[in-house]
Amino acid sequence: MGGLVNKLRRLAAVPERAEGRPHLILTVVCSAMFLDLSNLSAVTIALPTIGKQLDVDQAQLQWIIAAYALTFGSFLLLGGRGGDIFGHRRVLLFGSYFFALFTLVCALSPSFIGLVVGRAFQGIGAGFTIPSAQAHVAIHFPSPAQRANALGFWAAAGSVGFIAGLIMGGVLTALLSWRWIFWISLILSGVVIPAAHLVLPRARESASPPAGDNETASQEQSAEPARTEKKLFHSIKARLIRFDVLGIGLGVPGLLLLTYALTSGNISGWGSAPIVSTLVVAVVMLGSFIFHESRASQALVNPRLFHSASFNMTLVLAVATYAVRQACSYFLTLQLQSFGNSPLQTAVLFLPVGVSALLANSVAGRLVPVLGARVMFVLGWGLCIPGVVLFSLITPETSYWRYTFPGMILYIVGLGAVYITANFVVVSSAAKSDQGAVAGVFNVALQVGGSVLGLAVLTAVADGINARFGEPGSDIDQLSRVGYQSVYYSCIILCVIALALSLFAIQVPEAMRGSIWEKKEIEMNDLSTQPRQEASENPVVTRSSSNARTRD
Repeated sequence: MGGLVNKLRRLAAVPERAEGRPHLILTVVCSAMFLDLSNLSAVTIALPTIGKQLDVDQAQLQWIIAAYALTFGSFLLLGGRGGDIFGHRRVLLFGSYFFALFTLVCALSPSFIGLVVGRAFQGIGAGFTIPSAQAHVAIHFPSPAQRANALGFWAAAGSVGFIAGLIMGGVLTALLSWRWIFWISLILSGVVIPAAHLVLPRARESASPPAGDNETASQEQSAEPARTEKKLFHSIKARLIRFDVLGIGLGVPGLLLLTYALTSGNISGWGSAPIVSTLVVAVVMLGSFIFHESRASQALVNPRLFHSASFNMTLVLAVATYAVRQACSYFLTLQLQSFGNSPLQTAVLFLPVGVSALLANSVAGRLVPVLGARVMFVLGWGLCIPGVVLFSLITPETSYWRYTFPGMILYIVGLGAVYITANFVVVSSAAKSDQGAVAGVFNVALQVGGSVLGLAVLTAVADGINARFGEPGSDIDQLSRVGYQSVYYSCIILCVIALALSLFAIQVPEAMRGSIWEKKEIEMNDLSTQPRQEASENPVVTRSSSNARTRD
């Protein structure tokens, strides 16, 4: 029996390096990204219908999105570090199964509370899946050109998922039921999970015994079943020892409380006792987390990562990227619906965003190793700024094709270039053993710093300016033009600051400066050395001409 088990284990094991499989691996992990983004955008577009059927108001309805964001952002660090310790394949599969289970819960939920709980647990599953999926991209595409290209496809998969989710959410909600959003996601999970089992590589098994030692090998094989349980116990124990339990206990609840406070602040009021107390506790816990991590021997996040100036500045640019993206997407959706467009019509109007992101991300992944990180950052922000300026000119009377359509293309192409470049710089700044933790840190910066904090601050700005200068009686769901313009102007200021940082503050490592500049440096060096070479080859001519000038 033990021999049969060992044969089955060897048959199922995929080699660690999986030569010839990198593109299959990329397809699987991009499918996980597609599933996450499509589910998120589909649920967002279906919110009005869900609210009517479950009889909940607008303020409560936001918890369907907020519950997911809360847990997703809070478990990214744990999911990333868990992949480094237990293996990215195991953690990705665990997260995928967890996500699928609670997708089923959402589909069957009879009440609003049940749906919110299901969404919260979906976020936990995604918090384990996404960092491990991204780590696979960094590990199996080691060369800079291949890695940048793969990250371009990774981002493009998210763009396709965003488009598909908008269409799926609008069509399913209009023709069938919002519950079919979760049924379709469950079916897609049923495709992604078996593919991950078949394609993603396991850790390499120990080497087989040398030829000629058949007797010893047979004795070891007969003793293997007796040792399996003991080896498994020691393996799990050794991995658990590497887990920073105190760091988890401080970091995960700290991020959870911070995300909750930032999400609820604009609804409950930033000066309310629950929000203030939650923020204080979150700051204390996260401060203690940072203090502990700087001294822990097995830190949840390796402190060495933050010794790199380019790594830290790139995280700042990543936060700005998602803050602008989430703010423009959210308020542009409200603005288009305030012009009388239905949710399905609004989804159709947003299709240029997804299509442009898909095309731009595919191209940007190829340009990063050629033009270099700094040029791509500057190019990205340089495209984004005029796009957001066009958003600020939108009125109910202006045509969609005049400002909205070109603005969507410019802003999303620019942000896509910045996102892929930032992702490339971050994953290239870390060793293979830290790729899960790096993916966790990067996605925490995007989700908590950009999506949650950035959107909360910009929403507070819009709400405050709208209350003071806008139309009397208008709220955050019915902003006046002044309110929308305040958001877009704030985004423009943020983009200009990010552009300045990209030009003057970020220190780009030599390996990320772009192959085109290396070629020009080589050509300039060749030109500068050519006269010296000619002089050394013709010493007599040089001396004679020099003497001639002296006599003259």
